[in-house]
Amino acid sequence: MLTLEQAQEYLVSVGVNLPEFLLSAIVDQVNTIELCLSDNYPDSTALLIQLYLLGLMGLSQGDRYVSSQTAPSGASQSFRYQTVGHRYNGLLGLLRGLDTHGCATGLIPPNPEGTKAHAALWVTGSKRCR
Repeated sequence: MLTLEQAQEYLVSVGVNLPEFLLSAIVDQVNTIELCLSDNYPDSTALLIQLYLLGLMGLSQGDRYVSSQTAPSGASQSFRYQTVGHRYNGLLGLLRGLDTHGCATGLIPPNPEGTKAHAALWVTGSKRCR
């Protein structure tokens, strides 16, 4: 079972910062696939699947992530604002590569960049009137 502390440590390591109440709810969701994972994978692989799923869910919460931090005395924190598509696709690839039994499939959030509007133009032939 993925703990809140493990989840928070992992997300901080990849620059995602979520409020504790939100992180707790996501960890609860991630832990719903524990039975499927334990039936199909060794513990280390199951933990990685849970962490990659957690990463996808955390990344889909917004497009801001911590890019650098400094501390003792002159505390500073820098953020990078960008679309999360590349990070999302990277984690999704890792998750799908490990989760060959599809334990996490139903919980994977949609790609946050997949909601862009697309335009199209259809041209049809018409008869000329004389």
